[in-house]
Parts: sequence; C-alpha cells; structure tokens
Amino acid sequence: MSRDGEIRVLHVDDDTEFAEIAALHLERVDDDISLVTEPNAYDGLDRLRSESIDCVVSDHDMPEMNGLEFLKAVRAEFQELPFVLFTGKGNEEIASDAISAGVTEYLQKGVGTDQYTVLANRIRRAVGEKRAKAALEESERQLSTLISNLPGMVYRARNESGWPMEFVSEGAADLVGYDAAAIESGEVSWGSLVDDDDADRLWEQVQTCIAADEPFEVTYAVETADGETRWVWERGRVVDTDDGIELLEGFITDITARREREHEVDRERRFTETLIDAIDDAFYVIDPDGELIRWNDTVAAVTGYGHEEITSMNTLDFVPEECHDRITDAIADTLDTGHTKFEVPIETKAGEHIPYEFRGSLIEDADGGVLGIAGIARDVTERKARERKLREYETLVENVGDPMYVLDETGRIEMANREMAAYLGTERGELLGTPARKYIADPDHERGTELVDRLFSNPDESWVTYEMTVTTADGETRRAENKLAVLTDDDGRLTGSVGVVRDITDRTARERKLEQYETLVENVGDAMYVLDADGTIRMVNDAMAAHLGYDREEIVGSDPTRFMSPEDVRTASDRIQQLVDDPDRTWDTFEMETIDVDGNRVVNEDKVAPLFDGDGEFVGSVGVIRDITDRRERERDLERYETIVEAVGDPVYALDDDGVFTFVNEAMEPMTGYGRDELVGQRIDIIMTDEDVERGDDLIQELLDDPETDTGTLEMHLVTRWGETIPCENNLALLPSADGEFTGTAGVIRDIAERKEREQRLSEFASVVSHDLRNPLNVVQGRLSLAQQTGDTGHLGDASAAAERMEQLIDDLLTLARQGQSVGTTETVDIATVAERAWASVQTEEAALVSGATDTIEADPDRLRELFENLFRNATDHGAEDVVVTVGLLDEFAGFYVADDGPGIPEADRDRVFERGYTTSENGTGFGLAIVEDIAEAHGWTPAVTVSDDGGARFEFRTTPADR
Repeated sequence: MSRDGEIRVLHVDDDTEFAEIAALHLERVDDDISLVTEPNAYDGLDRLRSESIDCVVSDHDMPEMNGLEFLKAVRAEFQELPFVLFTGKGNEEIASDAISAGVTEYLQKGVGTDQYTVLANRIRRAVGEKRAKAALEESERQLSTLISNLPGMVYRARNESGWPMEFVSEGAADLVGYDAAAIESGEVSWGSLVDDDDADRLWEQVQTCIAADEPFEVTYAVETADGETRWVWERGRVVDTDDGIELLEGFITDITARREREHEVDRERRFTETLIDAIDDAFYVIDPDGELIRWNDTVAAVTGYGHEEITSMNTLDFVPEECHDRITDAIADTLDTGHTKFEVPIETKAGEHIPYEFRGSLIEDADGGVLGIAGIARDVTERKARERKLREYETLVENVGDPMYVLDETGRIEMANREMAAYLGTERGELLGTPARKYIADPDHERGTELVDRLFSNPDESWVTYEMTVTTADGETRRAENKLAVLTDDDGRLTGSVGVVRDITDRTARERKLEQYETLVENVGDAMYVLDADGTIRMVNDAMAAHLGYDREEIVGSDPTRFMSPEDVRTASDRIQQLVDDPDRTWDTFEMETIDVDGNRVVNEDKVAPLFDGDGEFVGSVGVIRDITDRRERERDLERYETIVEAVGDPVYALDDDGVFTFVNEAMEPMTGYGRDELVGQRIDIIMTDEDVERGDDLIQELLDDPETDTGTLEMHLVTRWGETIPCENNLALLPSADGEFTGTAGVIRDIAERKEREQRLSEFASVVSHDLRNPLNVVQGRLSLAQQTGDTGHLGDASAAAERMEQLIDDLLTLARQGQSVGTTETVDIATVAERAWASVQTEEAALVSGATDTIEADPDRLRELFENLFRNATDHGAEDVVVTVGLLDEFAGFYVADDGPGIPEADRDRVFERGYTTSENGTGFGLAIVEDIAEAHGWTPAVTVSDDGGARFEFRTTPADR
C-alpha cells in the first residue's frame, strides 16, 4: 500500500488513448491520485503481483479476458483490493454479475470531463473505506494482543456489593482458576473470592479513592478455584455511570511470589541479626570513611565500650595510633579489590592491646554502588602463642639432617621437612595432602599401617623401625629405614603418625648388586672374563668356557695367549691402557680371534673395560666376547647388494612404515634433482603427487591384504626439484620383517616417458585409422555400389579420388609411425638445393618457387627434403594455382623460413596447425604439418607459424640454439 494520502491506481483498458486521457484528468482532479496503465488484464495481474496498488479501475469489453473475468482473477489473489468497473457498454446484467463477483464500484463511461471527477470521488471513497477498515482491525488486534499478554486480568465492574463483572479478560483463568464467562455471568462473584478479613478494608479503600475522584490501588488475598490463597494487586478507576452506579475498569495481577519474597527477606533479616549477635567473633559494618554502621554485641564486650558510646566512634578509635595508617590502607584496599585481610591489635577502653585478625569484604548495591565494608575480627592471642611454639619446633625439624614427615589419621602427608621433599625429589607444597601410599610400595605401606595400629594399642612402645621401598617423584626406587611413632590428641584419639627416614639404598644396593652381577654374568649369553692387573685370567663365565671348549677350572689362572693370538693380546692391552689414561671413556671395542680346544679360530667382537679399586688404582680388566661370524657374513652380503643397487641404472629407494626415505641410490639424483642427503629423512611425497601417493598407499594395502603377493607395479608421475613431471613405472615390494608387521617398502623407479610417447603415437595412429580412413573408405564403397547399381562409370572417378586420399593418409601415418621424431645421419647440406629437389617431387601446376636461401645447415638431407615437400604441398593445397612459395634465411643466419602468398593462417588457429589430424582442406590428411614439426624437433630446431609479407603463411625454423 502507498503512503498515507497518496493513492496509486492501476487503470486497465485496451483503448490506450482513452487510458492516457483518463490518467491526465484523474491526476488533475486529485493531486493524490497517480495512475499506471496496462492494455490488458494479464499485464494488469502481473503489475499487481509486482507493485503496491491501492485501487484497480478496469474496462469491461477487452480481448482475451474481459472486465468481469479480470475482477474474479483479482479477487482470487487480492480479496480486499478496491475494484472499480469503469465501462462504456454496461447493462444491468453486467452490473449484477460485477456486484456478485465483489466489485467495489460500478461506473459507466460518459461524455465530458465530469465523469473523471465522479471516478476520482469513487476511487478516494473506496480506498478511504479500505484504509479505515484496516486501521480499525490493526487497532483491535493490538488491543487484543496487549490484553492477552498482560500478566493478569482486565475487567469492567459495577461499583456495588460483590463488584459484579460486566467484562473479564481471559487472564482470569490463570489468575483465579475461573474462566471469564463464569465471572461475567455472575456464576462466580468476584466479591466471594476476596478473603473475609480483607473485604471491609478493601471496600473502604476503594470508596475513599472514588469519592476523591482518584484511581485506586489495593492489595488483598483471593481464594482460587482449587482452594489456593493468592495475593493480588489491583489498580482501577471510574470510567462511566449506569443508572447512577459507577462503572469501574482496571487491572488485577498476581503478586503472591513477590509477597512471599518480601516475607522471606524479612525472615532472613531477623535470622541474620540474631546470628550476628550470637557469634563469638566481632562483627562490624563501616562506611567508606570508617564510620561504624552496624556491630554485634561482641564488639562491645571485647572493647569495653557501651553501644551508645560506639555509636559516636570511628574505626580508628579502636586501634593504637601507630596502626591508624594500616586501617586507612586496609579500607582503601577493600574499596579497590573487594577484599582484605590484616592483623592489628584492638585497644580496649582500659588501654589493653589484644592481637586481632580482621577480614573485610566490600558491600555493593545492585547497580555497583558502594554501601560499605562488612568484616569479622577474631582474637588471635592463642594462635600467636601456638605459632611461636610451632616456629621453634619447625626450626628443630628443618635443621635435622634426616627426612621427617607427619601423616594424618587417613595416611595423607600433613607435614614434611626440606630433607623429606629433597629425598622424594619434589616440592614440599606438592607433598602436602598427598597419600603416603603414592611414594611407599604397597606391601611396605600395609606393614607401616599395621605397625601404627600396634603402637597405638601398646602405650609402652613408643617407636618402631622397619625397612620400606620408596619411589621418588622421578620414578626412582630407593630403600629406606623408617623410625615410626604415633600421634594422639588430648582425649587419646589417634590423629596420625610421624616418621624419621634414613636412606639405606646404597647399602642394600651393594648387597644386591653383587648377587645381581653374579647372576647376570652366569646367565648372560655372551662369553665374559676378568683379568687381574698382570693380565692373568681370574674369572670366566659358563658361556666363555663353552665358547673355548674347556672347563672353567682349566681356563682360570691361564695367560690369555693360550686362547688368543699374541697380536690380539697386545691390541687388548693397548686398548685397556688407553682407557686407563682417558677417564672420560669407559669401554672400547675391537675385533679379535679366539682359539678353541680343537684349534678352530672364531672371529669375535671384544668389548673391554678397566677395573679400579676404591682408591682409583688399576686392578685389572673385564671383557665381553661376542661371536660375529654371522654378522661379518651379513656385512659381506650387504656390500654385494649395495654394489648391485648402485650399479643399477634406475633409481632405487627404501621407505620406512611412515613413507620416509631411508635409502636412495646415486641414480635418484639425475632423475629428481635431489641428492641423497636431501631425500633421506623426507617423505616420498616430495617427488610424488598427492594422487599418486594415495594410489601407492592403496597398492601397499593390497599387498598387505594378500599374503601370497609382496610385489606390485605403480605407474606414477615423478615430480622433480624444478616442478617437472616424468611418467615413471615404480616396481615396489614390501620389506621383510621378523614379526610380520609392516616395516616399509623398497622400489625401483623407471622412466617410461618414451614408452608413453610411443603409446600416444600408437593411440593417435589407431584413432586416425578408425576415423579419418573411414570417410574416404565409405566414399569408395558408396561410389562403387552406385556404379554397380546404375552402371554409371562416372562414380568410379570419385571412388578413385577417395582411394588416392586414403593412400596419402596411409603414407603420412607410416611416416609418423616409422620415423616419428628420429633423424638419420646428418651432414652439411645446401638449403636451396634440397628445396629445389623437394619442389620437383611435388605437383605444383602453375605455382612458382623463389629460393633466396644461399646457406648450408647440418641436417639429414632426406628428412629435410620431406619437410620441404610437406610445406610445399600445404601451400599448393590451400593457395591459388599460381601460388608463389619463397624459401629464405632468417636474420643473422638464425635459421630459414618457407613463406607463400596464399590466404594465410588465422592467428587463432596458429597454435593448432601442428596438431595431428588438424586440416582445413577437404582433401587434406591433417598430418603434413605434424610431420614437419616432428622433423624440425628431431633436428633440435624450433618451428613457428606467422604471417608472410604477402599476407600468406610463413613457417620459420630457428636452428641456432641462442635464438631458440
């Protein structure tokens, strides 16, 4: 709808001249009316759907859809839109049908301009009535919405006993449980719902306000339909009279929850005041200036001042003068941070100073405004005494050298000294509250618990000592001796235990180490021996005896040269001396041979170390011998395989289970551009595309899923350091593993670019054979069939021409298939001579050759001639019969060119002329220029297509590398 006052009218009339006149007159009669016109009903409907229109004026007699049909179509979509039927051929039947269809006004066209004044009045009246109706409906809707959303009920009542209701909103049901109809009918009297105790008071309050001609506000209790008592708040006033009785209108809402909250707040206030006065600590509330607002009885009892005296006192009056700044700072801190805690003495009325701890918190209103500071003051006299005592004991405990701890009755650490924290490798704060079980082995913890119970049950036993295993915060296990005692309170109840810990790890370790080493030496698989400072064998294990084939008793006391060559003995002695001279080294390893009881020699690895006594003096040496015969054989095999891998011309690699290079051979660098050091440690996706990596993963998974197969082939595109891609074949295999788990892959990569090129050439050849040869073959077959059927030998000429085109196609294809981009032996040839020989072999009719190439080049003469023949044939096929072909040299002897004065090659097609099968001639094969490009590139020349000086085609061949 348009804005207020403006009326937008759609006039539909097939007489466009009349419509224009009507628009001029209507807009002149009424400035608020603006017209848009349409010549037919269908366009009128489209206009209504796309624009805001206030009224439709329509003729009746119109082609395709008349005025009545248009009216019905409008009513189907726009029911309330004013519609004026303004027709020149009206009658009673049309008028009746229009009224039945819902026309707003019916007006017959007349003569003169007065009819437009009548039409404008009818339009304004129709639109005004519609707008008034819409405004009334909107007002009623808003009022209904307002009343339905009020949290209570709206009413109209008579001001007489019982307040009979003439109107009640639907909110009555939620408010008192009775629907509006029951209250309005008098079935339920509102006065009967009012509590009897409130009825008289309520009547008096209402009548007093009415007499003063003022609105009334009252609060009272009502009984709902289910017997519940609810508190309501009512506001009303006199709005009218009926037979001398005032009519009241007002609003009633439920305030039960608010009343309950108010009562609850009052109860909490009384409870809080009672509680504050009952606590032993001093409670206070002060304003930001330190003036007392509220205090409990304890404040008066502690300070000795009466309540009336305290009323006129400031906070500073209760502390010594030297503490005034501390109080002022504490108030400022509380106002800034919201909380404070500090200690100052209270100065009583008698002048006594009592140590107190103050805790204060900021009090704010709902809007964040400061109301004051509330706090608690507590007498800390006894605490101070205990703290002094505690400091004395702490000094003693912290200066004892042994770790000490206290556990509570649940076994959690309540105290630990510095030594205890250091012993467990953690901070003291981390220990407090932690169960001792966390650091003590379970069997030892259970043993300690039993001992605590025993000590508590036997008062004559004060201490008990036992050994336990302790695990530090770093996971280190230590052995300790724990001297344990119990703690009890004044009533004799168990409150925990204390312990003094002494580490005995070294002592226990030494005892066990000897046992462990003896067991280790005797049970380890390697041969082991001990020599004294003179080099005599003092100990061998069973493995050494078995290795040499002697009993242990036969070996001990012998000189090592009995079982080793003198040269190996000297090597071992030298290595031991080097270790003695270098304290930073502990072990050394060398290869040597042992000689067994049968004289057999075995290659071994001997790991030797010197022995020292407690004073650091050399007392001998130890050795561990390991047979490395198999390892030496594996090393020889590895050397052979490495030689083979490096000798393979193709890149070879190995990957771990994450696809990371662990090995590449030297052949990898020429193909990829990456050296060994650059690839090892990198993922294989450095030389593969994401798609090929994914396909490779799929192939590996297939190999893993098939236990019968461990090799496979993957065609991929290898990505070089410079971003180039090379088609390759990757023959990969799963690496073997002892446990059957996937450990990686190895592969050989082979460049298949030439093979792919051959496959592409074969594909092109097959495509042409299957497509380009089919057309001339069909011509031959069709012409021969027609000749046979009609006897007309004229068809044979067309068949012969098609056969000749097939022959040319086959020759070109064979050239591409057999020679491709290869050339034979090259020699120095004269360009002009080769060009003239080529011209002589091509049917040139009236064409002419102009040769200005008086230079020589290095080329295969036969293939160069073939290049010229194809270019000459291309010129004569596409040019006129008298086409002129020129062979010349490029500037600065950079190459040669072949140009003609034919139609030339459009710039948009020049990039395609060398494509196989591309031709614009009906008789062309599309392979001549492809052969030209192959021959040029086989020689290392760069071909290009441009326009000649005569507007024809010009083919340039750059033979000098610097210009290519």
